[in-house]
Amino acid sequence: ICGRTVDKNLLYISVVLVTGGSGLVGRAIQHVVREEGGAKEGEEWIFLSSKDANLMNMDETRAVFEKHRPTHNMKYNLDFWRNNIYMNDNVLQASNEVGAVKVVSCLSTCIFPDKTPTL
Repeated sequence: ICGRTVDKNLLYISVVLVTGGSGLVGRAIQHVVREEGGAKEGEEWIFLSSKDANLMNMDETRAVFEKHRPTHNMKYNLDFWRNNIYMNDNVLQASNEVGAVKVVSCLSTCIFPDKTPTL
C-alpha cells in the first residue's frame, strides 16, 4: 500500500506498508529493502505481521492504516481464500479512506507452480 505524507521537514515521503510482512513474500521484500538497498530516498517501509492488526477486523485495519498513513502497499482451502478476500477488501477500503495512491497486492500461493517438487 503506498501513499504520500509530509515529514517533519515538510518534505513528501512515501510510506510503504507491507501487510504479511512476516510471511514468505513479506520477509523476502524486507530483505531486499533493508539488506540490498531496495528502498529509495524519501521512502519509509513498514512491515506488518498479524500481531500488528487482525486484517479480518475492519476496526483494527482502519486503526493500523490511520497509525501509519500508508502511501504504498505487498492454505489451500476455501477458508484460506475467503480470509484473504476479506483481508484484501478491508485493506482496499482502508487504503481508499486514507487516500492511498497505489496498492500492490501479492500472495505467496501464486508464486510457485502447481508441480513444484518438495524437498
